[in-house]
Amino acid sequence: MIGFHENIVAQIDGESLDRLKDECFVFPTKRGGVFFKRALLAKYGDKDFMLPSILSIEEFVQRMTGMTITDELTLLFHLYTIYRQTNNELEFDDFYAWGKIILKDYDEIDRYMADAGQIYSTLQNIKEIDNVFGYNDEFRAIIERFRTLTERQEKTKLLTEFLKIWNEVGEVYKHYHDALLREEKAYGGMLYRNLATILEQDHFEHPFKFYHFCGFNALSKAEELIFDALVKAQKAQLYWDVDQYYVDNKREEAGDFMREYQVKWPNSTWFNADSLKRSKTVSLHAVPQNMAQAHLAAQKAQELIENGAKAEETAVVLADEKLLVPLLYALPLQDQTVNVTMGYPMRSTVVFDFVLSYLELMRKAKANGSELVFHVYDLRPFISNAYAAVFQEEVYKELNDWFIREKRTKVSLSELKGLINSNALYQLLATKLDWPSISAALKQYLTTVFYQFKEQDAGQTDREFIYFFLKSLNQLNDYLEGKQEFSLRLIKKIVQEHFKAAKVPFEGEPVQGLQIMGFLETRTLDFKHLIVVSANDGKLPTPRNLNSYVPYSLRRLQGLPTFEEQEAIYAYHFKRLLQQAEDIHFIYDNTTKGDSTGEKSRFILQQLRLYNDLPNIRVERHSYEGKSPNLSTEEAIEVEKGDAVKSLLSRFTVGAEGEKFLSPTSLTNYITCPLKFYLKNVASFREQDDVEEDIDARNLGIVVHEVLEFLYKPFVGKQVTAEQIKLLKPLVEKELIESLKRNKIVQDMQQLSGRDLVTKQVMEQMIHKVLGLDMKDAPFEVVGLEAENYEKVVQIADFGAVRISGTIDRMDMKDEQLRITDYKTGKVEFVTRGRPTKSDEEMLEEHFVDPKYKSGFQGYLYAVLAKPHFTAPIKVGITSMRKLSEGTQWLKGGQPLADQEIEAFDVRLTELVKEIYNPAVPFKQTEDIERCGYCEFAKICKRVN
Repeated sequence: MIGFHENIVAQIDGESLDRLKDECFVFPTKRGGVFFKRALLAKYGDKDFMLPSILSIEEFVQRMTGMTITDELTLLFHLYTIYRQTNNELEFDDFYAWGKIILKDYDEIDRYMADAGQIYSTLQNIKEIDNVFGYNDEFRAIIERFRTLTERQEKTKLLTEFLKIWNEVGEVYKHYHDALLREEKAYGGMLYRNLATILEQDHFEHPFKFYHFCGFNALSKAEELIFDALVKAQKAQLYWDVDQYYVDNKREEAGDFMREYQVKWPNSTWFNADSLKRSKTVSLHAVPQNMAQAHLAAQKAQELIENGAKAEETAVVLADEKLLVPLLYALPLQDQTVNVTMGYPMRSTVVFDFVLSYLELMRKAKANGSELVFHVYDLRPFISNAYAAVFQEEVYKELNDWFIREKRTKVSLSELKGLINSNALYQLLATKLDWPSISAALKQYLTTVFYQFKEQDAGQTDREFIYFFLKSLNQLNDYLEGKQEFSLRLIKKIVQEHFKAAKVPFEGEPVQGLQIMGFLETRTLDFKHLIVVSANDGKLPTPRNLNSYVPYSLRRLQGLPTFEEQEAIYAYHFKRLLQQAEDIHFIYDNTTKGDSTGEKSRFILQQLRLYNDLPNIRVERHSYEGKSPNLSTEEAIEVEKGDAVKSLLSRFTVGAEGEKFLSPTSLTNYITCPLKFYLKNVASFREQDDVEEDIDARNLGIVVHEVLEFLYKPFVGKQVTAEQIKLLKPLVEKELIESLKRNKIVQDMQQLSGRDLVTKQVMEQMIHKVLGLDMKDAPFEVVGLEAENYEKVVQIADFGAVRISGTIDRMDMKDEQLRITDYKTGKVEFVTRGRPTKSDEEMLEEHFVDPKYKSGFQGYLYAVLAKPHFTAPIKVGITSMRKLSEGTQWLKGGQPLADQEIEAFDVRLTELVKEIYNPAVPFKQTEDIERCGYCEFAKICKRVN
């Protein structure tokens, strides 16, 4: 294969190699230079000569100007310093995000030799527009639209903020430029503009006698001026890599720039690939989702190499860099060298997650006197990271079990000391809450982890990642030294942004082995065998995203790049990459999940229209279907009552170990769904316990019940009056706090805040309202609170006496009637008031078949339990904490339950228990799928996806 670099080498006269030492070859990327060097040595390696200077365009600009491009973070700090002169109230925390956008705008303004003064001026009148831009209807219309927008009388908050930044940015540009020059610092655009300007001067001292610019495409205005000055001075030659079909056809956006350059520099060297006359095989692979794409790409790479393809002539090109990690895991090429041009994204490393979780933990930690207090929800991600377990393997399990057991949402450093066995990990947490201390502790811990891996001769990749991070962290500290004191929130943001775009370079020979790269890394490179992954529309080309404060219309006016140019650039890279390839595989996601469009790239569709009429190009289409289990099922799941299930059911009988019983809640579970009853109450499956960060509904109910019990406990067996109840109100808050602590919902060190504080206030209001209702209802005699000593047994053949019991919230006596009250903090549905549409018998049955009447079911069951112990008539009421304004809702409209009603319920309850224990009746799923909506077992029994 004769590629672009071989074509350039062919232009070099073998008799004139000695001249190369004074010449410079410039490529868009460093890698392009590496491949050129390989091609040069492949042809002339047997001769003695000095190599020319081979530079990337950025290296060339720095060499020519004698300056280096300053790193982004330093540039941002300097920009912030200048910006503060126009807005001294601005904090770096607020500036950081949009400061990066301003810096990018400045860079583009200089690269494209735009006039910053014109861009940021207010352009008050038409005459000024004509003076600045000349008379041009299109340009005048653009400025008029922009001026109309900015001069609105009623400006939105967003527009007001934009105009404020716009005016300030214009003032800052010149001051910033001058300040950087004084300190011999520069962003890339400054150097490009500077070089373009000084090359126009006759006395410029060239470091080289001749320049070769190879493989460029969309030049910035500064690059055009640089190239043009050197060409006109007869000191440079330009080499272009094209295919005539997209240069000649003006409808092809890939040739937009090349057509201009053909006119501008007619004496350039043009290499025409003429690819449409070559034999090619193009394969389209439609696969579901990202993991399948990665695995298929790895499989195709292996097949190509096993079938004789040279690894260095084979490339896997990723349109979506997120697929790099799954691709590397999927590659089975143990005996082949793999060269990753993209670098490994730092954000995908364990050390990146470790550092971010640590910074978030320390950022939210509170100093309570001399004691540090951590949030459990912030501590968990930190201790779950693999690096936290290097010196204490079970640290996450041990600490998490303790958090759940103790119901802790916060934990002090002193408590952690007794739980953490690793001194290195403990010292990391014991540092002060300032950046210098945190940074030092982090470096110390990661260094210790590094040497631990080294001593064990393990984690070679991890050592590389840790070394890269520590090196970058030292640079970050150099930037921060002597600056203002930054908040940990900002430090975390800087670390996150700084490392999110960073890539850990892979060591290896760049011209050997299977090449893995992104699209921009393919510039000037040619491969026989191509596998393009994530070749979806929306990924290829990348989505339109200018991320600039300069509006689109002004960008067009000033010659700054817009998304049209971006797409033309991408189209060129795409079509140029295909020129020399003989075997091309396009792999794309055919689903519409996530950010996938489900469609192949429009670039591919354009190529297919060309290829379809060419006999020398074969197009194959392949579709792959992923097999996933069907979570829904037509067959209802049921559990037969064999010996194992019978053994579990026997635990609810009199005399069984554990003294278990069938509770009202468990029986309503059976009514809702027999399978749910089996899973939850018989087999005792439970959702994994967790620590709730906020006071949840379950805990709210526990506390409210307990506080009311404690308040009324002294009056059990006594008459209570309204005055006595009134005296209980001042005790509510104290009893509430005690109950929260007793149930380990809050800790001694914890100050309630946010939603917890609001929930506490809601609970107080609930209890006060209950006391208010009781004051109106007093006097009455308190008979029992949270009573658990009432029980019914049902005799079942082969099992014995099955126990039914429960906890009755409150029983009191008034007007010679026993009143049973059940407090409900959740949702309650009552039988429709007014004239009943069903008979008593029908309504009784509803309680045994429809779970929405579970509150009434529990009330009747409590009446059944209490009836043998009292001769007084029984009333049953439900007090809904959500509807306290309605008071207690009494069954039967407040009338005592008739003895025959209680007896009828008792008979039906016995039938229900016998059904539960009937071996011929399996535990089946409910047929009403609506009941599965909030069931914790819905996924297990395949009722929801």
